Amino acid sequence: MEWAFSALGVIVFVIIVIYSINAVKRKSYGASKTEKPNVGINIENDEKLLKAAEAGDVEAKLKLAEACKFKDSGKYIYWLEKAAEQDCDEAVRTLAEEYEHGNSSAVPPIKKDKEKAVEYFTRLAEKGDAEAMKSISLIYFVDYNDEAKAREWTEKAAEAGDIESMIELGDDYRLNSDIEDFDKAEYWYKKAADAGSGDAMKGLGDLYCYDEKRYDYFKAEGWYKKAVAAGDYFGYVRLGDMCKEGKGCAKDAGAAFAYYQKAADEGEVYGKIRTAEAYLSGEGVGRDKEKAVSILQSAAEKSIIPKYRLGLCYYEGDGVKKDYKRAAELFNECVKFEPKAMNKLGECYYFGYGVKEDKEKAKDLWRKAAKIGNTDAKESLKLYFRETVE
Repeated sequence: MEWAFSALGVIVFVIIVIYSINAVKRKSYGASKTEKPNVGINIENDEKLLKAAEAGDVEAKLKLAEACKFKDSGKYIYWLEKAAEQDCDEAVRTLAEEYEHGNSSAVPPIKKDKEKAVEYFTRLAEKGDAEAMKSISLIYFVDYNDEAKAREWTEKAAEAGDIESMIELGDDYRLNSDIEDFDKAEYWYKKAADAGSGDAMKGLGDLYCYDEKRYDYFKAEGWYKKAVAAGDYFGYVRLGDMCKEGKGCAKDAGAAFAYYQKAADEGEVYGKIRTAEAYLSGEGVGRDKEKAVSILQSAAEKSIIPKYRLGLCYYEGDGVKKDYKRAAELFNECVKFEPKAMNKLGECYYFGYGVKEDKEKAKDLWRKAAKIGNTDAKESLKLYFRETVE
């Protein structure tokens, strides 16, 4: 009886195995009729696909390229080039991006080739592709250090309707002293503003509020309010600044604080910073340093921007117990984005505040900060190292 049960168990087991194998075969057969070939299974050796590609089938060429991508980069590029010869935008864009960035995962790795990247991006740009124009602009700016050529391509992208490029040009003509041009800045900002860009509306406000030759505070206020209506809540910050500085109105710290609070309530990080600073100074609201620190701590959890101001609180013991180590940590976290943090971190290293004293590191930080215009860093270099940075 025991033997019979064992035999029966073996028979059942064999039946289950055979059924499972057949089920897998049926599933594979069904998939082969309805699904695309699996690119991981020697698709590059698929004779049918090869024939289709050689006969001019662009989709077949793209499939072969994808199959070879991580196996044979030579074949990968070959099939992309073949597809590109048939004016396939997908292949042209892929080639441009591969040469722009390189591909270390390909076998062998594909090396960067900015000249080829520009060549392929230009083919797309000639069809009116604004993204390709922006990529060319970036290559000229970053890799070739050719600002004029980069701006030329940014203008092409803007003329093709790219709003980001319009705003970039507005900023460039407003802020770059080498090419400063009020009328051109106004022109590009207005084009972007007409397309509904709140950022461009804020740019127009800045143009009328801060251009020394053509102040128009009435227009500035109007554009900041339009920016807010379009969802750019930095406009509230600018309106607060106008009240605080008395631009177009009498100085009014209370009204300034109200605008800063509105910006903060909308999640605008600079609104939170300005609100915290008001609580620290007591301008426009009752002084509450602990609340200020709390606001900055909360903001710093979501953004790197408030970390310098929070670090300053720890550095000076303003609203919180003085803690040089924590201050240095915060300065270090935002040092790449904030010249003031670079300067203060230099002080930490020079005097050994919260970090091991390192005069050379302090000098290096001050040099970097001074080169991008931080006057305190320039003074420190002059005072402690008798070094001048223009």
